[in-house]
Amino acid sequence: MECKWTQRPVSFVRSSKIAARAAVHSKAKQLHATMLRSSIFLPPDCTAQALADFERLVIEGGAVNPEGLAQRIRNASRLLFLRAPDDQLIGAGALKHPRPQYRNKVFADARATVPADEYPVELGWVVVAKSYQGRRLSTRIVSELLAFAKNENIFATTRADERVLSFAFDCGFKINGKPFPSGNGDDLVLYLRNSHDYLQ
Repeated sequence: MECKWTQRPVSFVRSSKIAARAAVHSKAKQLHATMLRSSIFLPPDCTAQALADFERLVIEGGAVNPEGLAQRIRNASRLLFLRAPDDQLIGAGALKHPRPQYRNKVFADARATVPADEYPVELGWVVVAKSYQGRRLSTRIVSELLAFAKNENIFATTRADERVLSFAFDCGFKINGKPFPSGNGDDLVLYLRNSHDYLQ
């Protein structure tokens, strides 16, 4: 005797509509990310307005002392500007050659296990506007900047949290030394990236 299936198959229309909407949303985010335009300049090649926009975004990020920031931005090696299709600055980052006194203090505060003078380049001021966070744009900014310093040892300092830790490792940085106070209530971690790890 042959059994017949009497129950109607369950419809997956609702879940496939949800999946389709999620896929469209994901593709829209990817498309929007590709529509973002990044440019890297020497500070003397930037307009006064571009430098002011960069400074404003870095200050909004909240991790930097604004005193003297405009001059420090002008002294940087490279500035990255990440702009939305409407030309709004939504991300920034920089490569810097900081003064030896500053670099030595950072390495001493972190109790680094390597000499500060072996890391002449600092990666810093990596900021993404709040409305654009959570899209891995920091990784994009850092990756594009690192291409300009691939033959140099680089250091960076940032807050000690899991999200930053994961992103730093993704970009080839390793923690060195111990967390140290930043002066504004956060602990900072020293990250190092060795050029010899990337030379072919």
